[in-house]
Amino acid sequence: MGNIRILHTADNHIGLKFNNYGGTAAQSALIQERFDALKNVVQASNDKDAHFLVVAGDLFDDLKVTQKDIKAVVEILKKSKAEVLVLPGNHDYYDGKENKLWKAFSDFAENTNLKLLLDATPYETEVDGTPVCFYPAPCGSKHHEGHVIGWVNDRVKAPEKLHIGLAHGNVEGMGVDDADRYFNMSEGDLRAAGVDFWLLGHIHVPHPPTSAVGNPLFFMPATHTPESVKRKIPGFAWFIEVNEQKQLQYEQITTGNLRFSRQILSFGRTYTLSDFRAQETAWRNKQLILDLKLSGSLSQDDLVELRSMISDIAPHYLHVDCENQVGVAVDKAFIQNTFAEGTTAYKWLSNIAEESNTDLALQMAYSLIQKHNAK
Repeated sequence: MGNIRILHTADNHIGLKFNNYGGTAAQSALIQERFDALKNVVQASNDKDAHFLVVAGDLFDDLKVTQKDIKAVVEILKKSKAEVLVLPGNHDYYDGKENKLWKAFSDFAENTNLKLLLDATPYETEVDGTPVCFYPAPCGSKHHEGHVIGWVNDRVKAPEKLHIGLAHGNVEGMGVDDADRYFNMSEGDLRAAGVDFWLLGHIHVPHPPTSAVGNPLFFMPATHTPESVKRKIPGFAWFIEVNEQKQLQYEQITTGNLRFSRQILSFGRTYTLSDFRAQETAWRNKQLILDLKLSGSLSQDDLVELRSMISDIAPHYLHVDCENQVGVAVDKAFIQNTFAEGTTAYKWLSNIAEESNTDLALQMAYSLIQKHNAK
């Protein structure tokens, strides 16, 4: 068996609307990015001279994707020199011949290098005379507690063939929240199938975590480009090469263009406005969506400067969201400048300020005074 090369992607979610950025330039850029990053996947398959480009589910975000978007995806995928295998996931599930999404996809993909795997039946092909058998387990609904790979177990698997499972669903221990825990599979379920390895989708984090040589039981590519500030990765696909002994060499390919960054920062004695200014300057990137969560305290002058800085940084990013909860730093100078000497507030705050490590206590006391005065 000669080396067989595979480019593996999943969870592309074409058609994702990004309504939380509604009406902004970021929304349009994020929608277009799903297509642009898919082009990067196809380019990687060509650069690596892959025999197969495998899409392991959720190529589309839902069943209501427009005909225009479906056609655009087919036009992108067919530019791969590889044989492109597409598996329905839980977002773009296949529930029968009346399924309009996959009917349109099939029509647009007719007489191309695209192969849509709608049935739980082996797909046999070959590479330079070497037989390869794929075992697709398409999703038939959006939500399903159990897995749909059991049919693979009883299939006879000739040792001279390369046997690859394709599925979309959660692997126990990987799902980060309840939304991930559909089409659940255990590692025992995956091993019982008797294939050489699995190409999976559904969990938006990569597995294995790094490139290497060896024989992982399964691969998860993560999304081909990030979709929210929850995703710190840039967007990946796997390039997998299988040698004659069925040993694997695998490499993470970065396919995303845009990035998200959430920065949670607290101002105080150990983190100053100067620190923030230096960091923010280093972050600047027109392809970055920046989400700032700011807290802590600054002097009145620094607070004014911080607000000015926040209003000025937007042009340096694709989009900026900022939750600014930074308060004024209550210290001896602030107390003297704000309250008349001899008043209850002056005495109370001054007494607290005489103690060490009282920043938080001073902030709380000042807040109570503000609330009392507001009544």
